[in-house]
Amino acid sequence: MTRTLESQRAMNSEQLAQRVKMGDHLELVREVEHFALFTGRKQADAARAELAAAGFNSDTVRKGWSKFELRARQQTSIRAAEVDHAVCAVFAIVTAHHGDYDGWTGPLAAPAPERPTGRIENP
Repeated sequence: MTRTLESQRAMNSEQLAQRVKMGDHLELVREVEHFALFTGRKQADAARAELAAAGFNSDTVRKGWSKFELRARQQTSIRAAEVDHAVCAVFAIVTAHHGDYDGWTGPLAAPAPERPTGRIENP
């Protein structure tokens, strides 16, 4: 399924709203993974090289006889502006190399529990 950038951006807004309802702290940094499909390894490898230059770690996995799934990862928060920027960048690179962008994911994030400071003294 080929997505348009506009439809992906609308899905971003929906996903972020759902994450907030589930208690996600969008401002916290976590690994975010983007997915794309290619019909040729050469195109997937060209996209990987360009994504590496843009600061993403990535790998390519063969899916069936004629598809290659590219997974691009980056440590970032997922505030709306950051997600929009990353999706636009990855989408542009993927489509420039004749691939289909297939969305993103990342774990929910919550602040670490506060540790007590100081000593507790026995009476």
